[in-house]
Amino acid sequence: MKLLINALLPTASTAFKRVNVLFNERFLKFSTDELKVDDEVEIIDAKGWIILPGGVDPHVHILGKASTAAADLSSISKAALEGGWTTLAELSYHTENPVFGLPDLKKTVALIEEEAWTSMALWGHVNIDEYPYHAESAQELWAKGVVGIALTAPAPNKAIPEISFTEIMDLFLDIYESDTAFAFQGFDHESHAEFSHLAQMEAIKKILRRMQENPIHIPRISSFATIEFINSISKRSDISFALACSDMMALFTGEHFKLQHSCDFGDNEETKNLLFELLRTNKLYLISNSISPEAKQTDYCELFKGDNPELVRHSYLWVLSELWKKRKVPLATCLKMTSENAAKRLGLYPQKGCLEAGSDADFLLYNPEATTVLGNKLELTGAFESIFIKGMLVAGKGIESNKNGGFVARTNSPKRRHNNTTWI
Repeated sequence: MKLLINALLPTASTAFKRVNVLFNERFLKFSTDELKVDDEVEIIDAKGWIILPGGVDPHVHILGKASTAAADLSSISKAALEGGWTTLAELSYHTENPVFGLPDLKKTVALIEEEAWTSMALWGHVNIDEYPYHAESAQELWAKGVVGIALTAPAPNKAIPEISFTEIMDLFLDIYESDTAFAFQGFDHESHAEFSHLAQMEAIKKILRRMQENPIHIPRISSFATIEFINSISKRSDISFALACSDMMALFTGEHFKLQHSCDFGDNEETKNLLFELLRTNKLYLISNSISPEAKQTDYCELFKGDNPELVRHSYLWVLSELWKKRKVPLATCLKMTSENAAKRLGLYPQKGCLEAGSDADFLLYNPEATTVLGNKLELTGAFESIFIKGMLVAGKGIESNKNGGFVARTNSPKRRHNNTTWI
């Protein structure tokens, strides 16, 4: 048992309240009053620092080549941990061993339990070559706690058989009665020879025409027109999308970060201001690092290329420094984009992504008065003094990192009609 004293807890307003927090692997109690404990309780002084939920990334692409999967998982999840991201959801575009069924799931979970430094959820995949049993396999994976089924068009690698838009739509009909969630990443390659933001939006429209009530997530949107389209129909379709943190870092702090993917946010201040207004008013739900050890591989379509894994060491801090401290985006909105909404979208809330009694004690102690200097000489306001996963101190400023990761199964359905704490 541990007692955190003298911590500042964010509220829905701009104010903070000073709290004491009793926890073990989970949060037990938050109180503005002094908590009486026995001598065996470890007392930790937060020194007036801010307690924040650990970051939740809805999709990373860590697992690639089988020969390097263990090393990549260990090194990248450790970097994420040290950057404040305590839960990652693996959506393997590049893996040589996709999770098509329960034996694949068992092997991947064993790898996560052995190598991960963070909590890790899993997306499954569809092997259309197993027709007509591919839908049954997807249902079995969903029942075992994957956060959703990933659909890609065109297929990003040879290990994932090509699935057509017609076959995707048939799959939706096959599982109409279930709550199964999906991710879709692709473009309309049947009508366009190569990727463009227009081709991506047309693929999304194709998907939505036959979508039933199942939740669907678009892992990466880099076009202002596509954002506007999805926001315009989001009340009629259970759809979410994420922006890549790297795209925003290049857009708002361009002198320090190069744009790694093509973006259609416009190159003028008016469009930038429109995007910022969406950020400020909580119209952008998720931020993802979209990292991958295969980021430099040239034979992938641009849509499936990930970002440099080193990004995760400072992306959460960047959001707090650039968006909250500098640009005055409400802290509550920043935390929704980096933690709460992703946990809800993945069906992991309230186990992950929040600071409440009963939730996993995944939290950060953030010092807003400190300064973190990146290698490119960019100064970020603030520093993570301590990082906890399930109540264990695992990383922080001047702290040797410790491994306390493992597989985390989806605990509920993100479907709106079944979930009062849905993402929207």
